[in-house]
Amino acid sequence: MIRRRYRPGRGSERAGGQSLVEFSLALIPFVFLLMGVIDLGRGIWVNNGIAQAAREIARTAAVHQCIGPCTSATWATETVATINTQKRLVPGLANSGITIDCVDVANAVVTVTSPNSCPPGDYVRVRTTATFRLITPFLPVPNPFTVSSVAHIQIQ
Repeated sequence: MIRRRYRPGRGSERAGGQSLVEFSLALIPFVFLLMGVIDLGRGIWVNNGIAQAAREIARTAAVHQCIGPCTSATWATETVATINTQKRLVPGLANSGITIDCVDVANAVVTVTSPNSCPPGDYVRVRTTATFRLITPFLPVPNPFTVSSVAHIQIQ
């Protein structure tokens, strides 16, 4: 009976090249899957932030109303402070993406005749919009796309 001695490294040379090729083939789909999951998480985070920004601005605008029709020039100082806070928290949110209106129950814009923007019983409607850009270049999604939210608060 012939005994063969173990020689380390002889069989592993071929396996090293094969595992390198297999790793490189598996790495590409894994990286794209990982980047897609990161994009999905970022998208959910921005969508949540836009909705929260609309709610916070609506709460402030319902208490500290505009003088006359609501434009960025007639926002109350408290509303401007809330908007600036939300702009720091939500990426892509700008003054141009925020509209504040006075609406009735049917969601029709109310014409303002008094010094206050909304009469009691009507609603302050805040629309927030921001642009979201994906970091994964090959996903079949339009890039960039718009994320928006609407919040209503009734005036007491």
